Amino acid sequence: MMQAPEPAKRSPWGLRIAVVGGAMLLLGVILMSTQSETIGSVMDPREQHHDEPYIGTGTFWSEQPLNDTCYRFYQIVGEPEMSVELYRVDGYSLAGEALEESNCMLDWQAMSTDGTEFEIRSSWVLNESGEYALKIACEEDCSETKGWLVSVNAIQDGLLSSTGLVVGGVMCCLGVFTTPVALIIYFASKPSKSPRVMMVGADGNLVPITDVNPEHPTLFTQPDENTVQQQTVAPPFADTAERQPSETYVDGSQDVSAGALLTTEQIYALMRGDVEGAQNHARDGRFRSTTAEETIQDAANAAAIASWDEGVPLAEPQPVQRTSTKAKQPPTQQKPAKNNDAWKDWDEL
Repeated sequence: MMQAPEPAKRSPWGLRIAVVGGAMLLLGVILMSTQSETIGSVMDPREQHHDEPYIGTGTFWSEQPLNDTCYRFYQIVGEPEMSVELYRVDGYSLAGEALEESNCMLDWQAMSTDGTEFEIRSSWVLNESGEYALKIACEEDCSETKGWLVSVNAIQDGLLSSTGLVVGGVMCCLGVFTTPVALIIYFASKPSKSPRVMMVGADGNLVPITDVNPEHPTLFTQPDENTVQQQTVAPPFADTAERQPSETYVDGSQDVSAGALLTTEQIYALMRGDVEGAQNHARDGRFRSTTAEETIQDAANAAAIASWDEGVPLAEPQPVQRTSTKAKQPPTQQKPAKNNDAWKDWDEL
């Protein structure tokens, strides 16, 4: 009895990677949340800035030299806009024209823990350290408006020097990156819905091997005896059905010829996916209707065998003796034809 194989299962690695990624993401978020004070002190322009806050309009000399390469001037969103220019200082006067603005280190932006939003008014890239001066102008009244000159290099150094922030950020990134990997493994290991092995039901239709169960009506429901003679077998085994099944066969040959039962060769062929080969096995193994000549020949052979067992000799051709003369040649004797009706003579005894 052939049993249905166990259903294919997905690879467990997709779920495992998803669990690991979720755990890393959760731990990363927890570590990042515990570093809120560090984030506020490093990324908030109100906490991390060069010199004192700049208020109102005018020219402001830097109290300390600018030694980093990337600087930005921040304001709180919604306050009057300040127009800011940066000049080099030569002694006690401004040297040359204002420095050209240039964006730098855009991956690092200002942030606050209380939800305050900041916007960039100007940005510069300095090629050399030294003393500089800011010239601020406003189109509106900005006598009480504040602005901050921030070193972006200082923000980067402050964040990278915090171990908790680095570990939490790395774990969050790994947790986010493992999610696509888990999805790829999950869908790649999805078992195919189409069955690889098919069986032929009583009606001749192909039935998936996964549907072989006691509740399947096609394979396990026995038809009525009155309708057996009227059933027709559909392709692909329609030409292998026995039109007049005999009740003398009890070894399953009748069911095989009628297309209701598969032979071992057919099952092996279907397991290999060779449907055409299974059809050829069915055609080669079906019952053939014998002709009248074959029936007569079989009966003659059976009669000859029975006569040998009973000791009754059948008519056999007698050999003819030939005499050789020089003057006269005897006619050629032909062998008597085989008596094909010997079995009839034996029946009349």
